Amino acid sequence: MLVCAENLSRLDGIVHGFTTREGGVSTGELNSLNLGWREHEEPASLLENWCRVGNAIGVGAESIAMVDQVHGDVVVVANEGGGVQSLVGRADGLVCTVPGRAVAVRVADCVPVLLACRGVVAAVHAGWRGTAAAIVCRGVEAVCEVAGVAPHEIVAAIGPCIGSCCYEVGDEVVRGIGAHLDPSAFVDETRGAPHVDLALANQLLLEKMGLEDVEKVGVCTRCDPRFFSHRGDGARTGRFAGVIGLLEEPTL
Repeated sequence: MLVCAENLSRLDGIVHGFTTREGGVSTGELNSLNLGWREHEEPASLLENWCRVGNAIGVGAESIAMVDQVHGDVVVVANEGGGVQSLVGRADGLVCTVPGRAVAVRVADCVPVLLACRGVVAAVHAGWRGTAAAIVCRGVEAVCEVAGVAPHEIVAAIGPCIGSCCYEVGDEVVRGIGAHLDPSAFVDETRGAPHVDLALANQLLLEKMGLEDVEKVGVCTRCDPRFFSHRGDGARTGRFAGVIGLLEEPTL
C-alpha cells in the first residue's frame, strides 16, 4: 500500500508514504486503492480507501487535508478543516504544523513532493505546469516562513511519477520549465521528440532553493503497474497520493 522515502523515514515525529493502487476496495478501472474523486467512484469506497491509508500512517482520515488541485503555484496552510469529504481550498501545495494531522496531494503521473522539517510538513503537486510555475519553490518558501528555518534544514522526497522514458512532450513544456532551468539538464533529445524528466526538474529546483537532502523514489508510473497512470491507463484512471503528517505530541 505504501512506498516510503528513506530520508523522511529517518525523521522523528514524521509519518509519510506514497500510496500504490493496492490494498483498497474500489473496482473496475479504479481497482483498488483509488484516492481521487472520480465520476465513476462510489463515495463509500473512496472514504474506506482513505481510512485505510490513514490507518497505515497513523493519522485518521478525517485529519488528512487536501485541496482542489489546479496546476498552479498557490500553497495554503492547512491547520484546520480538511478530511476526505472537505477540501481546504484551490491550490497545489499544503503546509501543516498541527500534530495528529496530515496533508496529501493526489496524482497519476504528476510529481508528488513531500517536505519536512522540525514541526512542519508539506505536500506539493507538480505536473508540468506546476513545475513551470516552480510550485516546489513556493512550497519551500512557505515551510521556511511557517517554521522559521533555512532551506537547507528541509528534507524533501520526490515520489513516483512519469519518467523521462515515457514522458514525450511538446515544446511548450520545455519552454515552460526552461524558464527556470537549463533544458539540457532535464530534457532527453536523443529519441526525436523531447522527453522530459519531471522528477529531476523538481529536484534541481529544490537544490537551487538550497535544499541538501532530496531523495527521488525513482519509479515511473507508466511503467510500473502498481501505480495509476493517466498516460498509461487513460483519463478514467484513478489517483494515488503522497501523504505526510505529524505524529500526535505525547501527553504528560
